[in-house]
Amino acid sequence: MINTVSITDLKQNTADVVKRVKITGKSVLIIQRSEPSAVLVDPNYYEILEKSLEDLEDLKVIEERKEESTVSSKQVAKKLGL
Repeated sequence: MINTVSITDLKQNTADVVKRVKITGKSVLIIQRSEPSAVLVDPNYYEILEKSLEDLEDLKVIEERKEESTVSSKQVAKKLGL
């Protein structure tokens, strides 16, 4: 289960909340007016998320281009006069 903290508690104990995220590596959900407002995550976890998102976007492009026609390197070389 994700840890939660109110926005008021975050304001009053920012250093402690950040320290908890750093030590445990677990995300903290920030609650404002009884609604989720933001998520505080460990920088390493954020990097993993960003890399994963980039990989998924690359896979989507690859999948979309699977049916496109291709040109061999020999055809390209011939066209370029190499």
